[in-house]
Amino acid sequence: MQNFITALKAEHLKRKKTGVYLTAIILGAFIPLIYAIAFIIQSETPQPGLPYNIYAQTLEMITSSFTDFFFPLLILISASRLTQLDHKNGGWQLMETQPLKKTSIYFAKYTQLILVTFVSILTFIAASYLGSVLISLFTDMPENASVSFDFGLSFWLMVRMLLAALLFASVQYAVSVLLPSFIWSMLIGLFLLLGYMIAVNFKTFPSWFPLETLKKVGNYTKGSDLGYWITYSEIISVLSSFIVLYIGFMRYKYKSIKRAFASPGTRIGALAGVLIIFGGAIWYMTTPNTMSPHSKTVISGTIESTTPIDKIYLADNFMGDTLAEINISDGKFHQVVNNDFPLDIYHLKIGQNVANVILSNKDSLFVKLRINKENGEIDYYGTRIAENQYVKNKKENMPWSSVAYGLDQNRNLDKPEKFIDDLISEWEESMNESDNFKTVDNYVPRDDYKLKNKRLLTITYLNYWNEFVKKRKALYPDEKTEATEKIKEMIATVPLNDEGLLSNEDYFRYLKSQIIAENKEEVDENTKTLQAIEKMEKGRFRDKMLYWQLDKSVKEASSNEERNNTLAKYSGLFTQNNYVANLNATNKLYASLEAGKQAPQFEAIDKDQKVYTLNDLKGKYVVMDVWATWCGPCERERPSFEKMAIKYKDQPVQFVAASMDRRIEDWYVEVNNRSKSVLQLHINDISKFSKEYNTQSIPRFILIDPDGNFANSQLPFPSDANFEKMLRDTLGLEEEK
Repeated sequence: MQNFITALKAEHLKRKKTGVYLTAIILGAFIPLIYAIAFIIQSETPQPGLPYNIYAQTLEMITSSFTDFFFPLLILISASRLTQLDHKNGGWQLMETQPLKKTSIYFAKYTQLILVTFVSILTFIAASYLGSVLISLFTDMPENASVSFDFGLSFWLMVRMLLAALLFASVQYAVSVLLPSFIWSMLIGLFLLLGYMIAVNFKTFPSWFPLETLKKVGNYTKGSDLGYWITYSEIISVLSSFIVLYIGFMRYKYKSIKRAFASPGTRIGALAGVLIIFGGAIWYMTTPNTMSPHSKTVISGTIESTTPIDKIYLADNFMGDTLAEINISDGKFHQVVNNDFPLDIYHLKIGQNVANVILSNKDSLFVKLRINKENGEIDYYGTRIAENQYVKNKKENMPWSSVAYGLDQNRNLDKPEKFIDDLISEWEESMNESDNFKTVDNYVPRDDYKLKNKRLLTITYLNYWNEFVKKRKALYPDEKTEATEKIKEMIATVPLNDEGLLSNEDYFRYLKSQIIAENKEEVDENTKTLQAIEKMEKGRFRDKMLYWQLDKSVKEASSNEERNNTLAKYSGLFTQNNYVANLNATNKLYASLEAGKQAPQFEAIDKDQKVYTLNDLKGKYVVMDVWATWCGPCERERPSFEKMAIKYKDQPVQFVAASMDRRIEDWYVEVNNRSKSVLQLHINDISKFSKEYNTQSIPRFILIDPDGNFANSQLPFPSDANFEKMLRDTLGLEEEK
């Protein structure tokens, strides 16, 4: 040990010429301070809601930027500087003439490198807290925000970053010791870093990859979901660094790989022992885990809410029927549910919020809910933790499909080979992504969910294929579009009678395309589908298929008479009455939206808090744009809507923009930038308005006559020429020349 301490002191003296500590401080402080400055300059006041810690939020926002680039950049710079100083001045040979063991020389310099990384981590944590304090001082923070230093989060984040850095530090140190050129050691490190940053967007890297361990820390700043101090990724980094350090040291000691491991004696055996022991431990740690089923079906959790909530409801994903009513006491709930739960997505209804959860029989689901009036947050635990996190992650990072976009734009219709290649490639990529998902604790979804999810992914791409074939047939009626062997293989993996998949509309669409494929009658698709379903064997599968189609037929019917006739003809096929009751309710809603029916009353406010009702708008036609600030299509239609409002401002018509924003503050920010020719309102009771006006999807354009009756409850978009034509017809204006 004394020999090692002597070598470490020597390294400390030499380190002063390198400036590595100053570099560590600069790179550690850079991201936190830039983030704080940008936040202050942006000066957007966070909205009131649930309590949160600015410091913890800051760490969550910026840690990945540090661990993905600046931290590994520091490691490769420092490793090169610390080693190249001795390469340049012959220091390695000089040290070996001193009474110092090679072990002390090699590992003292590596220890110096680890000390530099620790300084950078410490600086990052300190600068993050300082930045959070600056944010709290120079911005108008809501009362629910605090800036307390979270010692537990900070300590374990520091530990995890240090452990995760060991592997990359070991690799870069070994390379820098091996190569006497500063340029080459830096280039190799930069190539590894930049290559990883580019490639990680297109492929999944193994858990033992040097930079992957650092990325995991940045992605999961809170650490283990299961309460462990460190995660398997950091353990892998430690184990892998032992192997790299051993190989690097032996090569340094004997000056070549051949003498280090191929010479007679025990060296090759020692290497084999290291690889077997540490490699075996790495293999064990990287082997994914799955949660075992519970003895009962249990739903439990905690809830933090700004408004009192005494019950939550579990509903099915098919018709929204309530399956369980769960009482909340002191912010906690726990209930054993005896219903039959096929593996599926279910809805947890909490006030106005709905959370989707994966659940099946004998699953124990534990959720942490944080709810306010406008929105909520949910964390999943229990026997389906991997499945629920996969769905949540997919929703938050919705993949963009070039196949779907190209199909929408009618691209490659003349190049079926190109379309098929793109479709297969994207499908295989999505399947791999499904296979490679892991939680921070190395848990993966169970096989039953993997199978179901892969089938649903396949169904999505088969629907793209069917749409492509349909478009090709319309454009090139004399050309056949043949399915390749790979497409046929995809088709073979999807059963045509899986009731468990029927809660997914994509599966219904796929089945629909299959059962009407041979029907050449000159009737619409809805009628063809109903005819095919009628021929199916009675049972729950047919009931669900029939419900999907009748619900679609009712919503797309052109008149109340058509809806009534369709329901009268096919409702008798059901074996369960609840389907009929739901369809009758839908029919009643759509009947209430027909032209000539009284439009439901609503209450809204303008930006000056003046209250408006539908009665206040009587005497003129009302053209209503139902929108929200978060809605992209709404924003795209806004200029056309405002153009119409300006054009027809002298006519007896009032253009109204009715906001559905649950965060009214978002509406206040946006409304001042909108046209004064449009009356800007915010709906008070959004749930009631949405139900009575059937505005599940927006934007929605509604025309109401001067007496408060519907003239058209679903106008075309203003960018569509038919919008203005229908408006002019209603106003009794001649067609424009």
